[in-house]
Amino acid sequence: MNKTIYCKNCLMPNTKPYISFDNRGICNACISSQKKKSFNSGINWDERKKEFEEIISWTKLQNAPYYDAMVPVSGGKDSITQVHRLLNQGLRILAVNVDYGIKTEIGRYNLDRIPLMGANLIIFRPELKLHKKLIRIGLEEYGDPDLLSHTLLHSYPLHVAKQFKIPLCLLGENSAFEYGGKKKLATSREITRDWFDSYAANKGMTAKVISEKYSIPFKNLWQYDFPDEIQKNKNIKAIFCSAYFSWDSNDHLNIAKKYGFKELDSPSEGTYRKFVGIDELINRLHQYIKVLKFGYGRATDHACEDIRLKKISRAEGKELIKSYDLQPIGKKYLLEISIFLGYSETELLEILEKYRNQNIWKKKDNGEWFIPDHLEN
Repeated sequence: MNKTIYCKNCLMPNTKPYISFDNRGICNACISSQKKKSFNSGINWDERKKEFEEIISWTKLQNAPYYDAMVPVSGGKDSITQVHRLLNQGLRILAVNVDYGIKTEIGRYNLDRIPLMGANLIIFRPELKLHKKLIRIGLEEYGDPDLLSHTLLHSYPLHVAKQFKIPLCLLGENSAFEYGGKKKLATSREITRDWFDSYAANKGMTAKVISEKYSIPFKNLWQYDFPDEIQKNKNIKAIFCSAYFSWDSNDHLNIAKKYGFKELDSPSEGTYRKFVGIDELINRLHQYIKVLKFGYGRATDHACEDIRLKKISRAEGKELIKSYDLQPIGKKYLLEISIFLGYSETELLEILEKYRNQNIWKKKDNGEWFIPDHLEN
């Protein structure tokens, strides 16, 4: 078993997909973060803001028939911030939410803030018999319950923009830049087919691939696939908000709170933050499988971000990760997700357990699983 290597600046392990390290042992996500802060060699955010204002001016000149801008929203702090960036610009804003799972009470409450902000809101709920089948395929065959849910979240709002002829689509962050990914895609300011197939679709498992492999007519899956017209149409700009405004979860929380956003009373399972992944329950399943596969989870994601933002030290981040990251999935999640997907709790646990990476995890004599070199360097 090869020893896990951790970034010398943050604590991201080399088991993370798409990660790379420079000769100092610094990961590509930290390098991107440093670029965001360095005026001389990095990103000039004043210039980016001017460019965004030019895009707003361009948008107004399009004389769109129904809406000027579309924002995909979950009701989380980030999507509320995306709507915030468009307010007071004289734009007609359409927010599009995809509700594919088990929405939480606080998730519904936060989503309801969107229309109060000054945007229209469409909620799309996919046909559940089919969608549950897709979740089960993703979970059982690929260890990713969000396999097609994630593509739907990215693609359906773009289909809406295409149908309504909306010139501006303000998406969230470019994950290839923010969290480490392919260099070519990390510099992209607009969503493309290549980006979608690499990051919205897990390892290229697009709706077309799933359609062919599992004999599901593509006419029933079109909304799960990237609308290529978006990339080809010069009258539509589908841009990443993170390309024009520095992406900072803590800043977004403060902005969202001004519109009534609520966070949890105590940290959610698997992390120390009280304001992330609180919209629905399926996400916890996704994050727990990440722990089994790669030996790190949400607390690592959040601690690494806070280290890069210099909100906590690396030593503080290490203690937070040790306290939260490897928590087993709780009874509440097992029960509700099992009922939703039609499994028994035992069946669901057996499916999850087959994704435990035994190159990372080892079992003690008492049967307890552990990671031998967890956070050692």
